[in-house]
Amino acid sequence: MNKKIEVRKDLKNWQEYIPVQSAERISLEQKIEIEKTDKLDAGENAYGPSPRVQKKLFQFKGYQFYPDPEYLQLRREISKYAKVKEQQVFVSNGADEIIDLILRLILNVGDEVIDCPPTFSSYYLSTILNRGVVKIIKRKSNFSIDTNKICRSISQKTKVVFICNPNNPTGNVTPLVEIKRILKTGVIVCVDEAYIEFGGVTAIPLLDKYPNLIIIRSLSKWSGIAGLRLGYGLMDKYLVGALMKIKSPYNVNSAAVIAGIVSIKDSAYRERIVAKIIKERIKIEDEIKRMGSYKVTPSQGNFIYIRSTKKQLEEIKQECKKNYISLRFYDLEDSGAIRITVGKPIQNKKIVTILKNMI
Repeated sequence: MNKKIEVRKDLKNWQEYIPVQSAERISLEQKIEIEKTDKLDAGENAYGPSPRVQKKLFQFKGYQFYPDPEYLQLRREISKYAKVKEQQVFVSNGADEIIDLILRLILNVGDEVIDCPPTFSSYYLSTILNRGVVKIIKRKSNFSIDTNKICRSISQKTKVVFICNPNNPTGNVTPLVEIKRILKTGVIVCVDEAYIEFGGVTAIPLLDKYPNLIIIRSLSKWSGIAGLRLGYGLMDKYLVGALMKIKSPYNVNSAAVIAGIVSIKDSAYRERIVAKIIKERIKIEDEIKRMGSYKVTPSQGNFIYIRSTKKQLEEIKQECKKNYISLRFYDLEDSGAIRITVGKPIQNKKIVTILKNMI
């Protein structure tokens, strides 16, 4: 007799996260080289990693061995880059793993997590998967967080507040004074700085004063190694120790370790590529604003968030599909919205042309 396998009751109707189509799939379907895809829907770096990364990955002779489970060399380089102590650094398989591990470490069944949409969806998804309760505090019309409402909503059950800064998908920045107000309540505040290299002010100076502060970062954006999945967290050394106890032994692979170390050391490449992306972001924002038909949110990320009419949204979708261009689309209640990852100049020009033709 075959017994039906039961899953958690609360996950039976689970609406899983639907990721964008991968560059690999696009490359196969279009029959073009992967680096030539116009994939501008996931905050990836169109320029790719430092040439030194690929060289080091090819030269490494130790792939047959497990990596150092404490990742001492990588954590040392990150500590120098971020100007924190080595004991304050935790590394992970992308920023998503840190989010999940933090909630796994802290939440009891029914504990609350404050989420401020529109923002990165992993905060919501990971809270539910770790049997927490999501308390939604929507952002204001200009996408700033409602600090007063957040502070009033914190209860004995509230364990974590997530703030993406610069925010994904809108690109706006939360001032440190607002973050400090929430930190003073004593609740853990996770500040996600995945896009900090492109703008905004880091919360790192607050780390030593507030042990309830956790900063989450990623090497997927500025370093061009999204496919290797490398993130890191900066936090009180007690929390680092606690996370080290519950992570899988070799959660970051050797290739990601090598790529992370080389990327951080190659500061000249990083500064050059980040400067190019920021210059292009400003140029595209100005061009779209001049069109007068879209509402542009000032961005400090490597992407631009614009709002359109629903009719424009559908027309842009079809035009992008016809031209094999991938953007991130949002069908909102009263309008459409588009997040455009800043690509290379020729790619950005294609997007601007499409937007102009939809007016």
